[in-house]
Amino acid sequence: MKKFSKVLAVCSLCSIIFLSTAAPVSAADDWEGFDSVYIGLSFGSLGKATFYTSVTPSVGSYYSTISMKLQRYSGGSWHTLTSGTYGDTGLNTYSRYYYVTKGYTYRVHSTVTIYKSKGGAKINSDTFTYKRSY
Repeated sequence: MKKFSKVLAVCSLCSIIFLSTAAPVSAADDWEGFDSVYIGLSFGSLGKATFYTSVTPSVGSYYSTISMKLQRYSGGSWHTLTSGTYGDTGLNTYSRYYYVTKGYTYRVHSTVTIYKSKGGAKINSDTFTYKRSY
């Protein structure tokens, strides 16, 4: 069942990538524990913002957590609209949606932490952002 869930997550991620502008984070390739990180944000009808972060650790058995926020820029600073955290072993994809208002710049702000295993020693952590105007 867990394998089916990962396949479903990968299919969902592919759909999101085709519908949005995804940004591979090349710096992740230079950090211990990271193989790749993708982050994306798209806007649909009625202001539905779909955003995600996907991380592939350098070792398939590593566990990672994604702490992700959707933020709006106004009044000279970033304001968090919604946030959440998700963890998984191997490929980890966290996707959410939130309804937003036109006329602002939005960003996905994600902190990804890689561990040897769930509850195990921390290997590395980094923060990634991706922004778009709507």
